[in-house]
Amino acid sequence: MRNLALLIACLIAAAIVASISGCAGTARGSKSSVFTDYDEVEVIDYSLSKADALVVIRYPAIIHADAEQPYFHAFSINAIGGEVPPVNRTKKVTTRIAQSVIAKSNYYVMSLYRELQRELPESTVLLSPHIILWDKDRGVYSRPILATEQIPSVITVDFNVYSYPDPTALMDSPPVTFGDLVTPLFVVQSDRWLQPTTNGLMLASGPLLQAAWELSEQQVESEIERKLNGTRATFQRPLDFIAFLSRRNDRSQAVPVKSVGESRNELFAVERYPVEKIQMNGALLTNLSEDFSQDPFSESFVKGAAARVKQTLSTVDHDRATFFARQKALARFDPELAVAFLARSGGEDVRARLQLAEALIEAERKFIAAQSMSVYDGTFMGDYGSKMRQMIEGEYNLLEDRRTAARKQNVTTAFAALALAGSIYAATASGAIGGIAMQSFSGVLVLGSLWAMSSTLETRAESAQMSEHFMALIAPALERQISVQMEWLESKERISALGFAEFRNKTLTLYQARIRSLENQYDDNCQFSHPGFTVTGRWYGSCREGRATERGYGVIRDTSGNSIEYLGTASNGYPSGIGGMIARYARETGAFYFEGSFDRGLPDGVLRVEEPGGRPRIREFKAGKDVGNGTAGELQSLTF
Repeated sequence: MRNLALLIACLIAAAIVASISGCAGTARGSKSSVFTDYDEVEVIDYSLSKADALVVIRYPAIIHADAEQPYFHAFSINAIGGEVPPVNRTKKVTTRIAQSVIAKSNYYVMSLYRELQRELPESTVLLSPHIILWDKDRGVYSRPILATEQIPSVITVDFNVYSYPDPTALMDSPPVTFGDLVTPLFVVQSDRWLQPTTNGLMLASGPLLQAAWELSEQQVESEIERKLNGTRATFQRPLDFIAFLSRRNDRSQAVPVKSVGESRNELFAVERYPVEKIQMNGALLTNLSEDFSQDPFSESFVKGAAARVKQTLSTVDHDRATFFARQKALARFDPELAVAFLARSGGEDVRARLQLAEALIEAERKFIAAQSMSVYDGTFMGDYGSKMRQMIEGEYNLLEDRRTAARKQNVTTAFAALALAGSIYAATASGAIGGIAMQSFSGVLVLGSLWAMSSTLETRAESAQMSEHFMALIAPALERQISVQMEWLESKERISALGFAEFRNKTLTLYQARIRSLENQYDDNCQFSHPGFTVTGRWYGSCREGRATERGYGVIRDTSGNSIEYLGTASNGYPSGIGGMIARYARETGAFYFEGSFDRGLPDGVLRVEEPGGRPRIREFKAGKDVGNGTAGELQSLTF
């Protein structure tokens, strides 16, 4: 292996020296990330539920054959860091760069997973690889391959790396992931009730901000529509990066933003993460294919980014973040229980059902955690990871040579190394992962041409089933039997299955065999009203004479798109008592949140008020009118 790495380096140097006639620009990056300064924190989960995950990490893993050309096109015309000249958009090397973004994202995301998985409680960090798809109605989009996103999670992280589509700009300033240079793209989001003013969006890379904001809005609208109509969820949030590539309009909203690490952290705004081209420690790359005990990407970016994620987890209310996701997960087992959960019933019959259902969701989380570890082992520790490390080491050696003496115009040979990313990725997807990738790498460098690569290395998934096949290839352990022990009250039960579908069938069967009937009736189509709306909405919870009463959840929306969501107590159809209310207005960006005391639908008493771009305020209201500062000690908060 060591000899092979040396041979690669020699071939690279030989190909470059032959064309040297001057000194090129220097492809350099920042030595540290903006996340580096975050202090280490210990995350303690005080939530009432053991069913939820702490972090779900989403990333692009494979492209369906039908989506290849639309993805390549979108990638070339929506470049981050500048506009790509039209003549360069259709070059084969550009498609290889687009492939490398997926290939390297598969690899580098594992550093983030490993860091968080090591620091957080067992089985609470889950991977959600996506397949990129296309159809004429939706364009380019993605969907998850595993069932990870059906598990309630405190926060969700979108991650991928990026390279500028134009290879002639390799030595210039645009973002790139090549050799010791890595450009991460990063989005952190949660449920809308955790940060209502931004629809749950907490942090986003600058170029992805608008797309991420629009997706969060769509997610909220989908949830409101689902609750109003009493239907199952239909919106599946694609990867924010893929949504960014698919945007065809220039509509831009004045999103409330703040800088990462800004001292005004109490502002309800989205942290804008800048595009960083981070330069990893070269000393850790010179022999990466043989010694990867110290991860260069972890040292330069991941540890700081993971600390930022942990800081978020240590400061937010986990029950608030997962309340509605838990309700949605419960509805898969028991729709009647899901309504009782919104009503936050304390009855013994509800508690018994809830304990069993959450024990089963916890078992599902552990099952997917085992799948995530299999994906990590196959991607990072297996043959895929080995080939990627050989490629990164070869790229680094090439880049170091070019930094000292090379002509910038001679990019064909330089980007032959980049083609290996597509080679490894495609060969893995086709099952031809053996030695073909490295053979092609050496051959391409000798010939100095991308087109010398074998046609068998085309990157594609021929069918929807190919995505699962791809995951099984890079993570063979996915095909093994996984067993999870479920604990419920004083009993223990071991559930084993070959795949998640079989596992869920077993958990549903177990649940249906053990539940007992609920004593009280909880309605999911009761009348909910608000004095600011001429239409009525829908209430989930206790009902009296067809109107909302006691505790539950209500939603209402008018024809203009204005909406109210309310969780708390009600009387005679109106919010009355202690609760939380999210108000959205069609002409306003973001949402407004009120928590405290209500009477006949209006704030009345001391409330906490949150608005986009502002700080939280404690105010006193009389019949809906703000009459001045409130006393924090008199605020009665909503409990989840």
